[in-house]
Amino acid sequence: MLDKPLIDVGNQVKSDTDREELKLALVASQESVAVQILLEACLETEDDRIKPGRQWALREIRGVICSYIHQVFIAEPSLAKLVHFQGYPHELLPMTVRGIPSMHICLDFIPELLSMVEMDKQIFAIDLTSHLSLQYALPKSLSIAKLCLNTLTTLLGVLSSDTRVEMSRAVLPCIVRFSEAFPPLLDECIMFLMQLGRIAESQSALGRSVSLPNLYLGPEAKVRSHSKRSQYAEKLVDEIKETFSKLLDEAIMNPKIY
Repeated sequence: MLDKPLIDVGNQVKSDTDREELKLALVASQESVAVQILLEACLETEDDRIKPGRQWALREIRGVICSYIHQVFIAEPSLAKLVHFQGYPHELLPMTVRGIPSMHICLDFIPELLSMVEMDKQIFAIDLTSHLSLQYALPKSLSIAKLCLNTLTTLLGVLSSDTRVEMSRAVLPCIVRFSEAFPPLLDECIMFLMQLGRIAESQSALGRSVSLPNLYLGPEAKVRSHSKRSQYAEKLVDEIKETFSKLLDEAIMNPKIY
């Protein structure tokens, strides 16, 4: 590319610096696609769960891939940022955090990922932080975990009811991991669950109430006592209770943290 003459026409590049930037961007995109393909190869399939010997083969494949990705992230830390901003399946996070030693560099850009507008990016950042907190119980991890909890508390008051239910159900397992990794955050985790539980219970009770126009419907009319929205809220209430139980078992009653 650099051997060709520079052409100043339209939107084409005008300097060697522009050409170099385009080349680096192209190489980075190709490398990130390669990493994404390798990560997809680590996903567990139905055959892996059924056929004998496939679990051992999958474990060996994951070990080789994690070793390669670790070397790539060490050689080019910006590639780790690009891959995680693109995102990948959440079920691979336990594998990547435990199998790739260089994953701790993600702590540097998680606040930036958490500040993105897309909710799926925010959920991915919180999920990633919770796994990194268990693997690397560092002061930096603690500060980012606090940032995640503060962000979740803020989002409770600004999200719509449907979006709040969707987000909350996705991050409940992260709350348990935060409290397990950092016992000082236990109070904040419990306060978040209590606040979320009150909101979900109010939303569920509102869906169970009978509105005034329904009182004048004829006997043949079928009045639904539970809308889909209230059903989701009731399911969220049950999941919050389960999260409280897990938090007690894994973060409070666990003798390893004392």
